[in-house]
Amino acid sequence: MKHFVILFFSLVLLSGSAFAQGKYKKHQVAKGETVTEIAKKYKVTPYDIFRLNPDSQNGISEGAVLLIPTAGKVKLETTAVPVTEKATRISNPIHEVKAKETMYGLTKQYNVTEQELIAANPELADGLKIGQKVIIPVKGSGVEAQAERAEKVFEKKDAPSYMYHTVEAGETKYSIAKQYGMTQQLLEELNPEVKDVLPLGYKLKLDKTSVLAKEIGPGAQLKQDEPQFTMYTVPAKETMYNLTKTTGLTKEKIEELNPELKEGGLREGMVLKFPAPKTGGFITGKKAPGVVSLVDSLDVQGEKQLALLLPFNLIKDQSSEEETERVRTDRFLNMTLDFYAGALIAIDSAKTLGLPIKVKILDSQESKTSSAVDRLKSSLAGVNAVIGPFFQSNVERAAQTLTNVPVISPLSKEVGKPVENLYQSVPSPDVVRVAMLNFIKSKNANLIAVVDEKKLSSKQFIKNNYAGAKITDQMVTEELLKPLLDPVGINYILLDTESAGKVSNTVRVLMKIKEDYKIQLAVFERTDVLDNEEVPLHLLTQLKMQYASITNDTDTQEKHLFVKKFKEKNGVSPNQFATRGFDVTFDVILRLFQPESFGETVVTKSSEQVENKFAYRSLNGGNYNNGVYILYYDEDLSIKHAE
Repeated sequence: MKHFVILFFSLVLLSGSAFAQGKYKKHQVAKGETVTEIAKKYKVTPYDIFRLNPDSQNGISEGAVLLIPTAGKVKLETTAVPVTEKATRISNPIHEVKAKETMYGLTKQYNVTEQELIAANPELADGLKIGQKVIIPVKGSGVEAQAERAEKVFEKKDAPSYMYHTVEAGETKYSIAKQYGMTQQLLEELNPEVKDVLPLGYKLKLDKTSVLAKEIGPGAQLKQDEPQFTMYTVPAKETMYNLTKTTGLTKEKIEELNPELKEGGLREGMVLKFPAPKTGGFITGKKAPGVVSLVDSLDVQGEKQLALLLPFNLIKDQSSEEETERVRTDRFLNMTLDFYAGALIAIDSAKTLGLPIKVKILDSQESKTSSAVDRLKSSLAGVNAVIGPFFQSNVERAAQTLTNVPVISPLSKEVGKPVENLYQSVPSPDVVRVAMLNFIKSKNANLIAVVDEKKLSSKQFIKNNYAGAKITDQMVTEELLKPLLDPVGINYILLDTESAGKVSNTVRVLMKIKEDYKIQLAVFERTDVLDNEEVPLHLLTQLKMQYASITNDTDTQEKHLFVKKFKEKNGVSPNQFATRGFDVTFDVILRLFQPESFGETVVTKSSEQVENKFAYRSLNGGNYNNGVYILYYDEDLSIKHAE
């Protein structure tokens, strides 16, 4: 039950930083430097730099920050062409997919597992297609190999054994392999550098002599309305009920897509097939009321430029040992790297959609009171939007410096000064509190607020925003509470206290009287006091406690997809900063490619990404996100949307 409580969260979460898991150096681009020159300087390949800095494929500019790997270096590629070579020739059985055939049926027919089929045919992660040729794994060859080796000596020394293909926008390893009649596995064997990432402009080495033993044609094309699929690995404690909620599919439809469920039921580790998201991001389920899909209204009319001003705070002449120690101990740096890791996946998702986005990553060199914004002004010329810096005073300075350019504050909860081109992407604490009170108003409820005696501003806030609210700072008893209750209508008991004892006492009193009155427990937002051992969780779930949140804490399919993608890229699960890095960046990119201007989209279109909602409102010359979720604890210990 992840929740975004304060900007600087605990070290426990930060210690899971994806970038903290590996060694790297940081390099600030000098005037006139190229990626090739930098690669030679650090004895790595240009690909190594592209892998950690995807935006550098579009060129680098002075002042940009590049991450340089120091472990697992790859030798610079030579152009020597061998005369004798081992080539991979596929001689596995080939199955042509017929109408109504399923993955499950193939596993039974050929006595292989679904995982083995996908390993041999990665494209099956999108589901079977009529007419598709499927390579059947050879038993005993190993899941990784999936092919029999045949050694071949080229007969002519003067005949080149390789040809080359330059990667263009929109191409994938699978599409290139299909184009040249080879397998994706062979393509990766010949080009191990592209196993994780396929950079634009990269020259792929292709084996002219190794082809499929049986030529595979293009196959029958699916109709436009035939769905693509995504594969989902069932985690521990997953339930069919939860799958129906997160996917929006009925139990019968899920079983139709996955016949094995009818035989053995739902089991941990199973690989299930679901209709794939069509967004390029990770949104697959039902959207919140008033939320639109920005992908459905994309309008691509030329390249856009986005700049990320992130506080890497590079230190000149710092040794590798000092950098490693800083990554290990600097929580602010780890937060920055986590945000950056999420942003990279957003950029990759945008390119999957075919969006011509060029991204600059710049070091904002910031503290609470200073930044490098003024010095970076020339590097920001021509950008269409800027994300960052992190601190409120610095992001305000950036907006004032870059007039007419949308500047998005990614993490600050402060309201700050209203600036016309500044967009506060994190709802302020007052916005969260008002959202909770407005939800209670929508129920025409009798509100009884239990507030700590010293919280005078909170008492006044409730009075100002909820006419007729009854407020007490006393320890709750039946004698105190019953005269305040509505015997017929619904009664909301709103807790705003830092006392675990007061929370525990109140919920026990409510449990005693809930059979005689319509009772609903609520808090403004989740705080640490609710996790205190004095507060019984089972009572909070029985009372279905409601709370307001700037993040969607429910368990959704889009979260599973994002976590899977992030772990594939970084080896660890994303924390809330990484997820926010994805959400903010992907949302901004999509808004840049709308028929309206960026400013118009924030007024007319509310959106939702993996965990965050973006519903901007203009107020006093500023732009503020009002996207808040109202959630509740259910009795099955899950979190759900309150309605």
